[in-house]
Amino acid sequence: MSKQPEKKEFKVTHEGSLGVLALGAVGLKLWRQAVEENKKAKKSKADNGKGKK
Repeated sequence: MSKQPEKKEFKVTHEGSLGVLALGAVGLKLWRQAVEENKKAKKSKADNGKGKK
């Protein structure tokens, strides 16, 4: 019986890393998703701050 390799969790951030590049197309897709989520979070934060002092 062959051993299954241990699965490790990898956090993908909008900044990216060589680890993401090593994951290939899957890593690129996850990185793009992280970038979009970061943009939405920044836009939401900016929209919430408008008009408040």
